[in-house]
Amino acid sequence: MNALIQLALADFRERVRRFSFLAVIALAVFLGYQVITGFFQLRLGSYRGILNAAWIGALMALTLSFFLSLIGFYVTRGNVQQDRHTGVGQILAATPMRKLTYVLGKFASNVAVLLIIVGVLALAALAMLLLHGEDKTLNLAQLLLPFAVFSVPVALLTAALAVFFECAPVLRASAGNVIYFLLWLFIVTPLGGDLLGFDAMERGMTSALLAQGADYRGGIVLGAGPAAELQTFLWTGFDWATVAGTRLVYVVAALLLAGLAALTFERFAPERSRIRARRFAVKRWLAPLGARLRAIARSAKAKPFKPDTPGRAEALTPVTASGKPLRLFVTLVAAELKLLLKGRAFLWYAVAVGLFLACLLSPLETVRGSLLPLVWLWPLLLWSEMGVREARHRVNRLLFSAPSPLWRQLPAAWTAGVLLALLLGGGAFIRLWCEPALLPGFTAGALFIPSLALLLGMLTGTERPAQILLLIWWYLGPLNGLVGLDITGATAAALAQGIPWFYIAATPLLFGLALLVRRQQLQAGH
Repeated sequence: MNALIQLALADFRERVRRFSFLAVIALAVFLGYQVITGFFQLRLGSYRGILNAAWIGALMALTLSFFLSLIGFYVTRGNVQQDRHTGVGQILAATPMRKLTYVLGKFASNVAVLLIIVGVLALAALAMLLLHGEDKTLNLAQLLLPFAVFSVPVALLTAALAVFFECAPVLRASAGNVIYFLLWLFIVTPLGGDLLGFDAMERGMTSALLAQGADYRGGIVLGAGPAAELQTFLWTGFDWATVAGTRLVYVVAALLLAGLAALTFERFAPERSRIRARRFAVKRWLAPLGARLRAIARSAKAKPFKPDTPGRAEALTPVTASGKPLRLFVTLVAAELKLLLKGRAFLWYAVAVGLFLACLLSPLETVRGSLLPLVWLWPLLLWSEMGVREARHRVNRLLFSAPSPLWRQLPAAWTAGVLLALLLGGGAFIRLWCEPALLPGFTAGALFIPSLALLLGMLTGTERPAQILLLIWWYLGPLNGLVGLDITGATAAALAQGIPWFYIAATPLLFGLALLVRRQQLQAGH
């Protein structure tokens, strides 16, 4: 138990020192601010509760549970992978520490991070009650119990899922980020009413609403809307003893999932690493012998050397990079494109071809509203690797010593990302060509998304920020019609306001920032 606590504390302290932890706190504060200002509202039909302690606590806890189930996963995921990449995991694997102890320590660290977010939103609920409460009676039990009953079990389950995805052999790769997002989108969001607390909230609030004689037909909504158009009713909270008992199942499920993660954890594969080391040693010993045998075989087939035959020295032509710059750039772009596509399974290409053909054969409105956002989502894992590969494989020093790494290699990497977008979106481009007003949405996606992925990869050295940000951007913008984030112009409102043009104009800025980051890396000698 002592080892588990020490591991959890060490991991938590290491996280607190990161800049990303400050970003998490800022994100929690921003979410609380959005609720306080009324951007997120909880309503039942045309009714909302009077802003008292019970209603504000339920509103804030429900909003937190919804976003914690998605953002909390990406916030906490990555600590096991970091141990794997930095070599700390291999050191821990050589100690007597058990797999269960290690996994539970990481799980406890994840829970601590998410509980800090819960605490920030609890303080935001208190601020909302004091600033905007219609009934400012300070009932701390009704204000804070929604966080303990609804948000904390979601935090525990999300922390366990983050550990499980990092330990499972297939899910720990970058594809796990997309897999979880799809699971959240198609399973948690439509079917997770009981998990997130929507079902319990609706039952309790509906009973209070009907008891007050309201004409209400059912349905609870969490989202933006004009508060002035809603009628109010009084809601004083739950009978928490009955509600809390049903939430214990998610706490137990989280602990069981963390234990299952320990079963799938390979303990950084020490045995496999030793086998690879032995194979490498054997190959290293046999390589000089093989080279010598090949040299002997070649010399046996060669003509005998005649020392009395005068030789003729020919001038060597120096190889320079200035002779054919365009051809060299095209070759470099082709190499970067091969790196993007390297190792992709047949299924990836099959889906890409399917999306291409679907764009060609579908109605124009379907292409603009549904298929084009999917086209930009499919190569997300490829784009997120831009700017990351050189640091991950530790070839950045070799890359930076090549001729013109700033004005040749970086533009080639960016061009390869844009070219990938054009290739995958070719079907949509052909269909949109007949409607020029829709082309800015295509252009914005093809230019802005690779530029943002390249910049984030260079700044962070990992794929996760680009994957997380673009997934959330895709969900809120093209999928849910949030006008400001609709890069592709999937909604008529985004096209009317010229939103894609803003992203097109931002592309040179992103690329310029990428050049500045690469210049700083070159000067620092990274």
